[in-house]
Amino acid sequence: MRAEIIATGSELLSGGVVETNSVFLTEELLNIGIETAFKTIVADNEKDMEEVTLRARERADIVLITGGIGPTDDDITRKVIAKVLKKRLVLSEEALTMIKAVFGRRGRDYPGANDRQALIPGGTRLLRNPVGIAPGFYITEENRFLAVLPGVPVEMRAMFLEEVRPLLVELVGGRSFLRRKVLRTCGLSEPNVNDAIQDFMKQDEPHAGLTVTESGVDIRLVARGMGSERSQATIERAEVEIRKRLGDAVYGIDNQEIEEIVGALLAQRRLRIAIAESCTGGFISTRITNIAGSSGYFDSCVVAYSNNAKTELLGIPADLIEKHGAVSREVAAAMAQGIRNKAKTDLGLAVTGIAGPDGGSAEKPVGLVYIALAAAAGVKVDEYRFLGTRDQVRRRTAQLALDKVRKHLIA
Repeated sequence: MRAEIIATGSELLSGGVVETNSVFLTEELLNIGIETAFKTIVADNEKDMEEVTLRARERADIVLITGGIGPTDDDITRKVIAKVLKKRLVLSEEALTMIKAVFGRRGRDYPGANDRQALIPGGTRLLRNPVGIAPGFYITEENRFLAVLPGVPVEMRAMFLEEVRPLLVELVGGRSFLRRKVLRTCGLSEPNVNDAIQDFMKQDEPHAGLTVTESGVDIRLVARGMGSERSQATIERAEVEIRKRLGDAVYGIDNQEIEEIVGALLAQRRLRIAIAESCTGGFISTRITNIAGSSGYFDSCVVAYSNNAKTELLGIPADLIEKHGAVSREVAAAMAQGIRNKAKTDLGLAVTGIAGPDGGSAEKPVGLVYIALAAAAGVKVDEYRFLGTRDQVRRRTAQLALDKVRKHLIA
């Protein structure tokens, strides 16, 4: 079964507001076994909304619409859907009772304008709003399922999970066997990954697709239509083969972030780490401490941005910086060993580089970065030359620094 998601709202097309509902819904639909074939964003224009809804109902089995069911004049989704379904808008006493009950629980006076939120197309059924005011509605007609949900993300998610998801699970009824897994890689380019798994890219079961992110290259494996157990087995066999080909470049699956993997490995091995950051300005440490329980393996961070800070806080000799420059293999190694010694930790991680957009030279261009890791056996330093904006250089540095720790821990 195929779905289309329609996000309504002029604000989604005027800049400044990011549409996130469809991302959530796509993931949830995949978990049920429903593939999202189309996503559409449409402004609060009656003619345009009618056009995209009619087209969606022609090409998708399931249509989910978000937004436009509030109490204001620009909330026109109810009106449009009634027209598309060729139904009258009727005042639902059940919906009205729900809405008034919310105001009552919150101790607020009920404004009459909210009556319009109780108008739904005849023949549709209500969807309760667990965390907000506006009820949604749905209809199954001519083997097509259509549901309208709020645009506010927290309300949409609650309504989908509690009201719509059970309906779709029943609708699918074991007929859809779509299975998906994402393998996350770091340190390889898209062409490298493509060359390694191009046979999977060309086949249907499972099919592999690539997505380039700032974290690396993600490999999406999708198997469909072969039965639940067979689809899962196909995915698992493909994963084993791809891991064999790519080795330790694969660091996680699905939504796992590398800081989660590094944290788990440090905790498992009962090791502690301290970090010295220059060009990343504390970003690596922020990612590590975003993980609950990081106090069990993370000791401290020193953001030694200036040369003086590197000397005063990390004990790096001034003449070493003078001789080789702050962005150098030698200084990176000294930073890693310096923070390890100061913090008395098992590992010391350090980065120094030129994030740009200024500060580069012919010998040391913007994007030049050194990542060093100090351990009991000594210090290892890697050199990178990144392309991109200042933010991209910093993010890629953080990702590869964490990956350096991961690879050390699994070696």
